[in-house]
Amino acid sequence: MERVHLYKYQAAGNDFILVDNRTNQAHFTNEEIDRLCDRRFGIGADGLIRLEREEGYDFRMIYHNRDGSQTFCGNGCRAIVHLAHHLGMIEGKANFMAHDGPHEARIVTPGVIRVSLLKVPPPLVKGENDFYINTGTDHHVRFVTQLNCYPVFEEGRKIRYGEMYHPKGTNANFAEVQPDGTVAFRIYERGVEDETYSSGSGATACALVASGKFGLISPVRLSARGGKLEVGFKKNDDGSFSDVWFQGPVQLVFETDYLTGK
Repeated sequence: MERVHLYKYQAAGNDFILVDNRTNQAHFTNEEIDRLCDRRFGIGADGLIRLEREEGYDFRMIYHNRDGSQTFCGNGCRAIVHLAHHLGMIEGKANFMAHDGPHEARIVTPGVIRVSLLKVPPPLVKGENDFYINTGTDHHVRFVTQLNCYPVFEEGRKIRYGEMYHPKGTNANFAEVQPDGTVAFRIYERGVEDETYSSGSGATACALVASGKFGLISPVRLSARGGKLEVGFKKNDDGSFSDVWFQGPVQLVFETDYLTGK
């Protein structure tokens, strides 16, 4: 067994376990990740993030969903940038590699971080109120009414496991534009297999799709169960999006030690 120092973070209600693995000594099986993320028998989190070395960048971010699968995670980006600053690796800006490619980030205030995204292709229409878009990972966006009462878990599972996205599946977002132009959204996350309190890439997906469907202009404000986010972008003539960024809150909740292999 080996003692590993872990950091618990939350970013607009998305919570994560982070480990500084620049020495490449921490190794977690999928079973260990699942146990650590368990909210009754572990620390409790939506996923686990490893901070590792990457030549030419400040660091590499490796994100594991609770089931061990790897993907891009927008809110996780803010958490790992905050950790890199906490560890003295960066000052006000960061240049890092993630699952989908390179990203830049900057610390707006001590508790708010902005992250840039890669160019986003045009969304695909899947129905009158349903769309698919990739903002670093797969997202289905459905516009609904009475979002607070909407059966996100049940409908999210239908979309995530439906024939349309078989066998890979997708994240499922449900959004409603408010009278003041804010986009409220809820999300069922693939890999977590449950509704989570927020998603950075999901917020971006909702904002970009809403800009086309409802004419919202950059920046778009969003409201999730776990907090507020903001998304900026430039819409191109071909329907794609460039200069995409999102920002929101992030907080180090606590630190602890863990014995791997126990």
